[in-house]
Amino acid sequence: YKEMSVAYRPSHADATYDAKYGVRAIAGGGRSSARETIGRVAAGAIAKTLLREVAGVEIVAWVSSVKDVVVPEGAIDYDTVSVAEVEESMVRCPVEEVSDKMVKAIDDIKRQRESCGGTVTCVVRNCPWGLGSPVFDKLEAELAKAMMS
Repeated sequence: YKEMSVAYRPSHADATYDAKYGVRAIAGGGRSSARETIGRVAAGAIAKTLLREVAGVEIVAWVSSVKDVVVPEGAIDYDTVSVAEVEESMVRCPVEEVSDKMVKAIDDIKRQRESCGGTVTCVVRNCPWGLGSPVFDKLEAELAKAMMS
């Protein structure tokens, strides 16, 4: 953990938490720690299973861009793409040739000791009608709030 005492970790919330709250968890146990988020990940996995088994809802998400590598429009059929296809890729991109380019882009950035952005696309199939509210609590807003908290 010595390196973390002098430099923020790329792709972590260390710098944000330090700037906003004045808290620096050098040992890695802070609010942005995987040890803190594992409960939400487990709850999400249970919720996803219940939604599928009880309501027939299917949720599939994949990485659609990394840095300047983007899945071309129309390369993924939103009606048929499966979790199995997504899971075949190290970077969770179901288009093999794009996935390979994403891995290369990440490796290049990593060698430079930098980080980069990306995009995740999510499709929900068989979503029941009437979820969310028309103004402030729209389904997309609720999903974004859940993912970003």
